[in-house]
Amino acid sequence: FDLKEEDAIRWITANAAKALGIDDKTGSLAVGKNADIVVWNGNPFSVYAQAEQVYLDGGKVYDRFDEKYQAKSDFLLGQK
Repeated sequence: FDLKEEDAIRWITANAAKALGIDDKTGSLAVGKNADIVVWNGNPFSVYAQAEQVYLDGGKVYDRFDEKYQAKSDFLLGQK
């Protein structure tokens, strides 16, 4: 069916946060909310897209091109 990508992103982010009851903290970019952001190198719906940077609560936790922001294992992702 006809679905725009911007609507799909909203379903995945804002609506999911609302369903979990945390839309006052996350799910969209707004003043006072957690700044959890992924910067992609292309269309995030493409299987070829790669995350270039990840920010949690406004702080960089991953950078594809900077080793100091790359976790040594999956268990370390998101750790500060």
